[in-house]
Amino acid sequence: MPQTAQNKVIMVVDDSQTVRNIMALIVHRLGHQSIRAASAMEGLMMLTETAPDLIFLDITLQGMDGLDVCKVIKNNKHTREVPVIMLSGSEQAIDKVMGRLAGAADYITKPFEPETIRRCIDTYCGHSSQVREGLWKKPQ
Repeated sequence: MPQTAQNKVIMVVDDSQTVRNIMALIVHRLGHQSIRAASAMEGLMMLTETAPDLIFLDITLQGMDGLDVCKVIKNNKHTREVPVIMLSGSEQAIDKVMGRLAGAADYITKPFEPETIRRCIDTYCGHSSQVREGLWKKPQ
C-alpha cells in the first residue's frame, strides 16, 4: 500500500509477541502500516531496508538493550531523523533520562492505552490519525 499523509510506517521492536501484536493492531486501526521485530538485531536489519516514520523500541531486549539500539539508530545518517519512542515497564526517572540521552524522543510506560500510541503518532509523524470506530471500545 502506498504511503500517504494518513498512512505512516510504524516500527515496533519488542521481544514480547503480545506487545508487538497489540501495537500492530492499534497502528492498523489508526490507518497506518506496522513492521515488527522481535529482537534488536532483527530491528536493525529491517532498518537497512526501510526507514519507518516512527519507531517504538522496548528498552529491555535480549543481547543488545533498547538504549544501545537507539544510539545506533541516531548515529546512522539514514535513520537519525526517525523519532524513537522507548517502551518500558519501569517508571523510574533514571530510565527516562537514559532514554533521552540515547536519543529517544519520548518514553512510554507499559501497559499503555491506545490513546497514548495515537498521541505519539500524531506528535511525531506530524498529522492527525484517523481513528476507526471501536478502537477504544471494549468487546461486548
